[in-house]
Amino acid sequence: MASHFIMDLSNADTTKMTSYSCVSLVDYPIPYKNIEEANSDLIEKPPEEYDGLITTLPLEPFFERPFSFSQPFRFFPKSGTTWLKAMIFATLTRNNYLLDQHPLHTHNPHQCVPYMELGFATGRSQIIEVIPSPRVMSTHLPYSLLPDSITESSCQIVYVWRDPKDVMVSMWYFVQKVLGGADKVATFDQFYEFFYQGLNSFGPIWNHVLGYWEESKERPEKFLFLKYEHILQEPVKCAKQLAHFIGCPYSENEENQGVVEQIVELCSIKKLKDFDVNKDNDRATSKSDVHISNAYYFR
Repeated sequence: MASHFIMDLSNADTTKMTSYSCVSLVDYPIPYKNIEEANSDLIEKPPEEYDGLITTLPLEPFFERPFSFSQPFRFFPKSGTTWLKAMIFATLTRNNYLLDQHPLHTHNPHQCVPYMELGFATGRSQIIEVIPSPRVMSTHLPYSLLPDSITESSCQIVYVWRDPKDVMVSMWYFVQKVLGGADKVATFDQFYEFFYQGLNSFGPIWNHVLGYWEESKERPEKFLFLKYEHILQEPVKCAKQLAHFIGCPYSENEENQGVVEQIVELCSIKKLKDFDVNKDNDRATSKSDVHISNAYYFR
């Protein structure tokens, strides 16, 4: 059961995060990778206190690198993230690009929609602020750790979760790719025990999911709670639901012309997997101490 959400931050008060702001020159999302490359001079060294904090954290069992443990979460739940990023980005930009020339042909979904917390952790907070409105970003943070500037703003949050056994299997294969083979990873039985106990990059997973589930019941206008398996079963229906929630519903004319189905096909795992940008193991989606190639996100 993966947990992940993407939010439209176009109306969020981000002044509590940084003091920078920008004026948008376009009224639709553009790939984050392009923004980062055009504003590389804004990248800063992460604060020294951040490095000091990191050295005090326990090691993540699989990557053997520090990770956060708070309230009582370890971060970065997995599964459904790549797909949902593609769906939201393509939905919002469907009138700005020809679908056969859409940025998803040349950009991995993670290069289109950035991780909010990764930006702040790697000295890219100023780049986050120059993302044109409407800003679409993602995060793996549990609800309890979101700042008031998000939870009390008018930004909308889309959350996707997945059956836990499939999350575990997905992560098992993903970790093997990142670390360079099964011999570099704990046995599957050990992996299961870590996952079951919440001693991994996702857990405790039920706590993470329940935080957003409860909010979606209280504020359905702000939270859209999706299940990975439901998207698989009824992708067109879910695509319409998603478009309506984020404020750009499909018109009757679009539906008659099959635009919904075209977006669903463009964002399908099979289609994304076949794009050259997602076949090249040398292309990484982010600059970090762990090399995660675009190809690793598709199995």
